[in-house]
Amino acid sequence: MRVIVAITSAALLAGVGGATGAVRDVPMTFSAPGGPSLAGTLTLPAGPGPHPAAVFVGGFGPSDRDGATGVFGRRAYPDWATALARRGVAVLRYDKRGIGDSAGPDLAWLDPRPLAADAVAAVRALRARPEVAPGRLTLVGHSQGGNLALRAAVLGAPVRAVVTLAAPGRPLGSLTQTGTRTRVLLALLVGDRTAGRLLRADPRRDAAAVPQPVLMIHGTADGVVPAADARRLARARADVGAPTRVRVVAGLDHYLQDGSGRTPPGVLTLVARMARTGELPR
Repeated sequence: MRVIVAITSAALLAGVGGATGAVRDVPMTFSAPGGPSLAGTLTLPAGPGPHPAAVFVGGFGPSDRDGATGVFGRRAYPDWATALARRGVAVLRYDKRGIGDSAGPDLAWLDPRPLAADAVAAVRALRARPEVAPGRLTLVGHSQGGNLALRAAVLGAPVRAVVTLAAPGRPLGSLTQTGTRTRVLLALLVGDRTAGRLLRADPRRDAAAVPQPVLMIHGTADGVVPAADARRLARARADVGAPTRVRVVAGLDHYLQDGSGRTPPGVLTLVARMARTGELPR
């Protein structure tokens, strides 16, 4: 199967698919595997629903549902959730284990296994909400969260599509050029096995194993994960004939923002359309 890679101008997408409408945030908690209670925010579109919905999986680090790490980090996730809700998609984003209002060990964010299992649990919890159409669920993941979304789909999360945003296409250890001291420190913190899972897991294996359609969006100005990584993931899927589209957007950084710190509306329209229809863009 041929993978379609479209290189798009950010300026072109800036004027595409803007949306308005009242949305509301409601608190939501759910049980993660092993017992911790995870806390999140469900952003709902206007109207009674049931709505198509997405579980949003955040990127690497001890970050909360907003994408922030303590006082640091870029709080882009609430804006993305609001934009998707204005386009008719309910969005659940949540604090990682041990972060924010979620229970669990402080260093759980360093182990990708429970993080992927938590994404599965989030989908199942969202599926049970009366405001949500249970057959119209999508996983959306940013950065490492894109890899976790792929893994969650492999683990059986009941979704009909996956969207990755600036997701790595190689093991994190090679992406970050992690030195020996960092690997030793991680091993001391979480043990050799967990450190190895974090640094050596190849996301291309999960990408190839996901049967659902996958939309990958990446920016050419991403200084954290090069845009070529989207093509790495796409090639892995092409080798097995899995339905995939890649949209590379000129000038966008790791948070899919342009030089003014804004995500072009058309980028979020692509994500919302995928969540509403379950079909890949042409």
